[in-house]
Amino acid sequence: MKMTKLASCILLLTVAVFLTNGLAEDLPVNAIARIDVGEGPVNVIAYSRSANRFAVAAANSIHIYDANTYKELIVLVGHTDLVSTVAFSPNGKRLVSGSLDRTMRLWNTSTGKLIRTREEHTAPVNSVAFSANGKRFWSASRENNTIRSWHVRDGGRWSSESSTRDVDLITIVCSYRGGVKATVPSEAPKHCIVEVPRLGTWRITTRHEDSVNVLTLYPDGKTLATGSIDKTIEVWNKADTDKPLYTLIGHTESITALDFSVDAKRLASGSSDKTVRLWDLATGQAIQIFIGHTGEIGAVIFLEDKALAEIALAKGKAVASGDSDGTVFIWDMDKITASD
Repeated sequence: MKMTKLASCILLLTVAVFLTNGLAEDLPVNAIARIDVGEGPVNVIAYSRSANRFAVAAANSIHIYDANTYKELIVLVGHTDLVSTVAFSPNGKRLVSGSLDRTMRLWNTSTGKLIRTREEHTAPVNSVAFSANGKRFWSASRENNTIRSWHVRDGGRWSSESSTRDVDLITIVCSYRGGVKATVPSEAPKHCIVEVPRLGTWRITTRHEDSVNVLTLYPDGKTLATGSIDKTIEVWNKADTDKPLYTLIGHTESITALDFSVDAKRLASGSSDKTVRLWDLATGQAIQIFIGHTGEIGAVIFLEDKALAEIALAKGKAVASGDSDGTVFIWDMDKITASD
């Protein structure tokens, strides 16, 4: 009888060890969570600092997760084609999305309720961006190279400001925590024009050997990063637009995603080479390579330390990355920042 109990205990211990190791082996090195959206490619991930949530656009749906537990909170359903862009309002209570179905949709992020749908664009909506006060947002589409500016009214009503704004710019409109937009001319992909509300306009001529694939701007409007099909990243400062601060080399395929950390000390990049890289912006050197995705990276975003999110010491606690297979990994920053 004693031997039977002993054998049972050993068996339970063996199973526990196996399960623990099995679960650990399911995650790549430095990953602390995995989310299998399973609906299609992850095209964009947006983070709300005030609500401490992040939104993952996969196929036609938008999934919202708690940034502490990484648990799914709600799914926004309504688009009839691929969701190409999403942005939280500054207070995190609303989210605007754009799609290949040519519509923009405004959502209540707590209830999942669709507040309004607009169909003014006649081509896929490829980017949206909220203003810093949440009362305005921009939407961009390839239709006639236009950017539309919208006012959000009380009660969820929204209207276009001065109809359509025609500009000789196309392809990318970037927003980072509100109030920032940037565009890249299609006819001259090496010449970037960056518009920052209240901070003016500046121009750069990149040294990329191929077209700019992705572009992101730090909230102060003074630091810019461009990623190219030529596999390189350029980091720029508004004080010197003649040459980049750094050219970051290491990816082996096109750059597909970029994001600055909240303290501007790190840059995360994703690539068609299926890796995510973390760069030190004080030295221009790569400090970590995250390996584990089986599809090309479609989005990267820093998630912040909630306890420090509202003060000057705020820092990135994790990086979320999504790929073309519908998988999102959450990568741990604590070990990396503690050792460098």
